[in-house]
Parts: sequence; C-alpha cells; structure tokens
Amino acid sequence: MKWNQMVLLLGMILINVYKKNWLLVPKYHKSLAYVSFINAMYYYLFKRHLLWEFNPGESNWRFVRATHMIFLSPLLVLLFFSGFPATNGKRIVYTMKYVLLSTLAEHLIAKRRMIFYKNGWNVLWSGIIYFQMFVFSYLLLKRPTLTWILSLFSILFYIKRFKLPLTRRLLKGPFFFFIKTKPSFLERIKIVLEGRFFNRMAS
Repeated sequence: MKWNQMVLLLGMILINVYKKNWLLVPKYHKSLAYVSFINAMYYYLFKRHLLWEFNPGESNWRFVRATHMIFLSPLLVLLFFSGFPATNGKRIVYTMKYVLLSTLAEHLIAKRRMIFYKNGWNVLWSGIIYFQMFVFSYLLLKRPTLTWILSLFSILFYIKRFKLPLTRRLLKGPFFFFIKTKPSFLERIKIVLEGRFFNRMAS
C-alpha cells in the first residue's frame, strides 16, 4: 500500500514535469498555497471526526497526509491550470472535465483501498470538493476576498452537514498549543487532594 501512494505522487510529479508546469508556479503560487491551507484546515478541524482518510499502509500516516496536503493536491491544481482556456464557455467545460476525471480517479483509488470514507462521506461529496477546489483556486486570483468568504461558509456547511462535534478537545491543536489555561476551582481541589494522597502513600 505504501508503494501505491508513492506511485501516485511520482505519477503526478512526472506529468507536471513533462508539461513544464513549474513555470506556472510564480503565477499560481497563491492558489497552490490556498489548496494546501484548506487541506490543513480539514485535518485540523476534522481530526477526530474524519470524513476521508488515505490508507498509509506501512507508511507513517502523518507522512501520507502531508504528501497529499503539500504535494498531491497542489500538483493537481497546477495541472488544472496548465491547460486552462481563455474563454468562459470553454472554462466551464474544461473545469467540469477535470471534476469528472478527478472524481473517477478517486473512485478507482477507493476501489484499491487507498482511501477510506467515514461518517457519511462518499465519492459524490468528493466530486463537490474537487469542483470547489478548482473553482475557488481560480476565483482566488480574481476575487480573493469573495473566495475566502465562500470558503468560510463552505467549511461551516460541512461542519453542520456532517455533524462535527465542536468541543474544546476537538479543537485542541496548534492554535491552542501556546495558550496556557488556568485550571478550574474543582480541578485545583482535585490536584491538591491527589498530591496529598500520593505524599501519604510515599511516606
């Protein structure tokens, strides 16, 4: 299973190298960073209530997630931009073609058990995600403020639709790492009593 993930990454890299898409990075770097950020937000918010998860096999799951978040998704968007048409009519057809092909590719990947769906997610929802990813990546270049507003509403929609339990434990992560919280009154009493108990046991 580890090699399947590596082959997927290598294939995406080779396609982009063949099309010389590294030349497009300066033009679309904001969109590539946006896609990575949205992926990171998914793993941050849904880490205890995952909707999809890539099968790490014998690999480290953090490595597999980082590979998709930092490389595969941005490379897919870069490939999308490499042949982006100039007229609006062709752009619509082109975008839908990429959405369908990406959804079909994920369906085949799911058949090979390289990705699992959880908590009500399925490949059709993934198709919607691909649509948003391609459209928002382009829209970010033209209307960045609107894109971020739409992204926020989209995140809120998925949180509500898939019943994400918003607890403090769920949100615990890098945003709260440096925040020192004072224990409550009851927690202080518990700490004192436990300390006295263990001191007596030690004596």
